Amino acid sequence: MKHPASSSFAAIALGFSAALLSGCATPVAKPAFYPNAHYQRMGPAQAQADAQGCSDMARQSEVGAVNKIDAGRAAAAGAAGVGTAGVVGSLLSGQKPDLKSIAAGAAAIGAGGAAATAAGQSVGGSGLYRQFVQQCLAERGYQVIGWH
Repeated sequence: MKHPASSSFAAIALGFSAALLSGCATPVAKPAFYPNAHYQRMGPAQAQADAQGCSDMARQSEVGAVNKIDAGRAAAAGAAGVGTAGVVGSLLSGQKPDLKSIAAGAAAIGAGGAAATAAGQSVGGSGLYRQFVQQCLAERGYQVIGWH
């Protein structure tokens, strides 16, 4: 017989995973340019094209590989934390933990977290990625004053 706590845990875990994955549809972070002489000469369309070129270079460099490793680590840590919380929650409520449901929920959250983390970092969530793009744009004569 399934315990109500473990069934609700699995439902919450799957809902959380879906929420993480839906976060992947958020817009890509883009650099905000200071309108220095180079930017004014090139114009906003060329500045965006140059930013896209720098972004592509960042994803193809070691920065992209580092982001994938970090995403895997974050997903594993998230899944372990969720599994531990599920067991502790069941024990505190006085019920025997349904390890099968808890493991399924933790796996779902781990997979969702990995996808969301990888997507976010590969499109502008990582500080290393942003530094790479900013350096690339600086070498082309632009000044990045932030991200939007």
